[in-house]
Amino acid sequence: MIQRSQFAFRLCALIFAGSLGVQALWLLSTELVHPKIAYFPADKAASEQAAGLRLAALFAAEIGSIRGNLWADYAVTLFSELLTDTKNATASSIQDLSDDTRDATVTAAKLAPTDSRIWLLLALIDQRLDRLGRGILGPLKMSYYTGPNTAALIPTRLLIAARSAAITDPELQGLVGREIRTVVTRRPDLRPALFIAYRDAIPEGRRFLEAAIGDLDRNLLASIRSSVSSQDKAPNSQGSTQQEGARVPTGAQTPPEGIRRQ
Repeated sequence: MIQRSQFAFRLCALIFAGSLGVQALWLLSTELVHPKIAYFPADKAASEQAAGLRLAALFAAEIGSIRGNLWADYAVTLFSELLTDTKNATASSIQDLSDDTRDATVTAAKLAPTDSRIWLLLALIDQRLDRLGRGILGPLKMSYYTGPNTAALIPTRLLIAARSAAITDPELQGLVGREIRTVVTRRPDLRPALFIAYRDAIPEGRRFLEAAIGDLDRNLLASIRSSVSSQDKAPNSQGSTQQEGARVPTGAQTPPEGIRRQ
C-alpha cells in the first residue's frame, strides 16, 4: 500500500510538472515570436510600422490561441494596414481586409473584453461602413467603460465621437464630456485632439464640443474656433477655399489620415 501510494504521488507530481513545463514553453514561444506593436498607433508612422508586423502578429496569435491580447495586437496591425495600404488595392481586396480585421477584432473581444482598444477598433470599423457612424454607439461606449483613463485612445475617441451621429446620445455625451474635462484640466498635451475633433465634427458634434469646452475654458474655445475659421477661409494657390483642415498646435499627435478622413 505504501509503495502504491508513493508511486501514485510521484506520477501525479510528474504529470503536474510536465503540464507546467508545457505551459511555460507555450508562454515563452509566444513571447519569442510576438512583435513589439504600439498599444494603439497614434500617427501615420506608427500605423505603417504596425502594418508591417501583421504576419508576425498573426503567428503569435495563432500560437497563443486563447490569449486575447495577442488577437488584439493582430487586429491593430490589420486595421493599420487597412488605413495605409489602400492606394493601389482593389475594392475586393479592401473588402477582404476589412472582413479579416473585423473577424480578428471580434475574436479579441470575446477573449479579452476588458481591452478598451478592441472596442474602439470595432467602432472605427463600423464607422467605415457607415459614414455617420450610427452603429458605433455600443462599441464606443464599451471603449469608455473599459478604459476611461487610457490616454492613448483619447484623440481617436474624441474624433470619431464628434463626427458621428452617436454624439446625440446623452450617455455618450457624459462620457465624452468627462474626457474633454480631463484634456482641458489635466492633459494640456492632448489639447490638439480637441482642435482636430472640432475641425472634422458634424454640426451636432461641434455644438456639443463648443458647450463642453466653453464651460471649462472659453479662451481655448475661442482659439479653436479662430483656428478652424481662419483655415477654412484661407485661399489656396488656385484661389479657392482650402479644405484640408485647421492648423493645430505644433507637436500635435494626430490619428492616421485614414482614421481622420474615412
